[in-house]
Amino acid sequence: MHIINIGNELLFGKTINTNAAFIADKLTETGIEIKKSIVIADNPVTILKTIADCFKETDWIITTGGLGPTKDDMTKNVIAQYFDVGFEVHQATLETVVKMFADRGLEVNEINRKQAEVPVGAIVLPNKNGTAPGLWLEKNGKTLIALQGVPFEMQAILVESVIPLLKQKYKSAHAVVHKNILTSGVGESLLAQKIENWENALPADITLAYLPSPGQVLLRLTARANDETTATQLIENQLPDLLKIIQPYLVSTEGETLVEVVSKLLKKNKKKLAIAESCTGGYISHLITSLSGSSQFFEGAIVSYSNEIKQDILNVRETNLKKYGAVSEMVVTDMALNTMSLFETDYAIATSGIAGPSGGTEEKPIGLVWVAIATPTRVVTQKFLFGKNGGREVIIKRAAMAALNMLRIELLKDVGCSSVS
Repeated sequence: MHIINIGNELLFGKTINTNAAFIADKLTETGIEIKKSIVIADNPVTILKTIADCFKETDWIITTGGLGPTKDDMTKNVIAQYFDVGFEVHQATLETVVKMFADRGLEVNEINRKQAEVPVGAIVLPNKNGTAPGLWLEKNGKTLIALQGVPFEMQAILVESVIPLLKQKYKSAHAVVHKNILTSGVGESLLAQKIENWENALPADITLAYLPSPGQVLLRLTARANDETTATQLIENQLPDLLKIIQPYLVSTEGETLVEVVSKLLKKNKKKLAIAESCTGGYISHLITSLSGSSQFFEGAIVSYSNEIKQDILNVRETNLKKYGAVSEMVVTDMALNTMSLFETDYAIATSGIAGPSGGTEEKPIGLVWVAIATPTRVVTQKFLFGKNGGREVIIKRAAMAALNMLRIELLKDVGCSSVS
């Protein structure tokens, strides 16, 4: 499978190409291997040549971009030219376009109506979030899937329409099965060192990929075999020894994120959480509230950025602020305990640190973060030195992941678990 992302905005650097990452991730999960990913301009000659060149190397192509109503949207015409077909009106799409504009109190013009014109013979992939449908065309054993450039439109069509069709039609010489194991609290190089002997002993039909991000490392095991059952068993045979080695850092083997694991633990045990954030500026709260159902356990948060708010709202002791400073173990302890009391919760997270790029000193450098977790029976604190690499955004993300992982560990202690369930 090849991916072709079309759009001048991608080449100009004004838009980040999230489409390629999303498509590759979802197809890889499905067992489809991506051999090439290309970004090209909105130019009909370039689009046509790129499609032709890719079809010399693969039977399957996914494109994004260029399906809209404006003059720089050229993909649909080029696809029709490549497959040597004309256009026809897709009635269901036209009705969707008319209704969408009517719901907004607008009239449909000729440009909008053209959105319902599709290449003859194309399988139309409905777009519930926009006017232009996705397209699936086949000829002489070659398949081209054309999707939108707008990420939220493309993502919905890929998941709801394309992947189910691919599972029916895509034939591979072998089955590919992936297994994701999420770790936190250990860096990529140290993790690699710990599992080096295990990794070196892997059979030839299993590969291991390290996928690091701030505060966590995802291990992806990939097995190839003649059928899915055999590939799955190959991975299952290797898992026990790996999980034994990485147990102290293991977050999930079920494709969950760290925040999803914490959420599940809180909901399952009917515990409530509140947060006091300083250097993380509400990022932990954002991660939690991005999950549906977080209202079952999350009571609220205070972004106590200034010392005045720490004192006046969170009742941090003035003596601690003056003697130890805002970025200190004593202050985050006060923050966590008083937040738990203020919101009447079972657990509380508190963070305070120096995210930079200014504000660091020799005693308290940029990247220094203190985290406290208040539980029904104790307060656990930890000092982190994340350094300057990656800048402010990475420090904030590392601090958030560290705090969530600390909470996860304390929750597991309290509910009597020693591993991911």
